[in-house]
Amino acid sequence: MRMLWKILLPAAGVISSSLSAVDADATAFGASLHNHRGAPASFLFLPKSTNQTYRSGFKRQQHQIITLKNNPSWNIPRGGQQSPRSLRTYSTALFDGSILSAATSSPFLQYNIVIFLVNLLGMMISLVFPGMQYHLDLLGTGSFAVASSFMLLVNGLNSSLLRVQISSLAVIIWSTKLAAFLFYRALKVKEDARLESTLSTKSGVVFFWLISFFWGAISALPHSLGVASSLEGDNIGLYSGTIIYTVGLLMESIADYQKWSWKQSNPSKFCSGGLWGISQHPNFAGNILIWTGIAIMNVPSLSWQLVPIACLSPLILWNFFVGQAQGSITSGVELATKKYGGDPEYSDYIENVPLLFPDLKRLFAK
Repeated sequence: MRMLWKILLPAAGVISSSLSAVDADATAFGASLHNHRGAPASFLFLPKSTNQTYRSGFKRQQHQIITLKNNPSWNIPRGGQQSPRSLRTYSTALFDGSILSAATSSPFLQYNIVIFLVNLLGMMISLVFPGMQYHLDLLGTGSFAVASSFMLLVNGLNSSLLRVQISSLAVIIWSTKLAAFLFYRALKVKEDARLESTLSTKSGVVFFWLISFFWGAISALPHSLGVASSLEGDNIGLYSGTIIYTVGLLMESIADYQKWSWKQSNPSKFCSGGLWGISQHPNFAGNILIWTGIAIMNVPSLSWQLVPIACLSPLILWNFFVGQAQGSITSGVELATKKYGGDPEYSDYIENVPLLFPDLKRLFAK
């Protein structure tokens, strides 16, 4: 778990510093506008009505920003000015909810608030029913589908864009499929030995669900940032991203099905058939491809400042899955070694089969 913190905390710092570097003058709420490909990062935190005007052209957008700036509720003192009226009106805006309303109307923040609330529900259930694991993946993984459905059907912002529709459906399909499978597996297996120690204490429960929230927020960055953008993007990115996503979805789904079927008939042997014969963790590889595809769909619609933030998702997934596969994050490798370590076929498998992605040269050479 310490290894997981080492991956997630620097990522959170990069996101925070990158967003503030794009528009450090938060008190001006968009005083600096850049008419380039994609909206500046400040559009993530502007009121919803301001973001909607972004499509209609620079002049109208500029007028909207000036209107906000000249509104007494937003007249915040700058450059050391000491205007009693400005300070008074700023305090009024702070306490009457104007700033909070503007922040929570941001589509990017709305998406992550839904992710947070679903994980909060999961944490409450874990605290009330200690040791129960049935709901862990149902809510942790299902939160992606809940948030994406909310933004597409309830919020409706930019939902007329084909890119947003495809990206949303991609996340909903993946999240619903995986959450349903993991819930079914939990009903059959009852408990995951890797999580027993973590969920045995209240602090462990809180830690688990905080990690689940951060994991959801960071993994979904390509989609949550893409939903907030009112630009169409381009067809090349949309189609190529959809193809990569589809390959990843099929790879993850087939791998999960093959391992589940294998374990039903060979409960005491490690899985080495099908995709598991060319990759030790084909489900992990499929998941990386899924989020890489979603990133490629949405990156063309983002400003250059937001592109590296969106790309954090597949990069962090890669590091996390490598760490998990090597045993530096969870105890999965240790448990597998205790169970299969005496089998020479297992040792040969670990030594010769690639960790994540198949060795295509060796595969086609056969």
